Amino acid sequence: MKNIVLIGFMGSGKSTLAPLLAQALGSKCIDSDNYIESQEKRSITEIFASQGEQHFRNLEQQFIHSFENTQNYIIATGGGMPIFNDISKLGICLYLQVDFKIITQRVMQSPNIRPLFCDLEKAKQLFIQREPTYIRASNIIINANSTPEHVFQDTMKVLHDQINQK
Repeated sequence: MKNIVLIGFMGSGKSTLAPLLAQALGSKCIDSDNYIESQEKRSITEIFASQGEQHFRNLEQQFIHSFENTQNYIIATGGGMPIFNDISKLGICLYLQVDFKIITQRVMQSPNIRPLFCDLEKAKQLFIQREPTYIRASNIIINANSTPEHVFQDTMKVLHDQINQK
């Protein structure tokens, strides 16, 4: 099976959905941010602070090269990966499309610190800027405004329909 690549803004549910899909499809699951942190032995925040965004984007590019010839992975990408990199070679791209209001609620309830959301207006502008790229980069758009369980069920149905069309 081709890799399934989850893209979308932070808080869209990529890291939540990936293991659910992997378990249901008998695939391996990988989160690009977690992979980079593991390889670098430090957090994304620390990488940005010490070596800057460009270095982090180079690490994302290395991640893509490492996984572009693999199969049977569910890949949760960082929110910026499809903005700065061609991810089409990784597999079938699913854009988890979520309203900004819902993303804001999810991020504010999350225990993970998201520095970007210290300035809500900047976060909204970034969301607006990125959405057209997410749409262009995706093979399939999934409405991810509901609960993880519903998004999982909807995604499985779409994937099932996609597989049966071929």
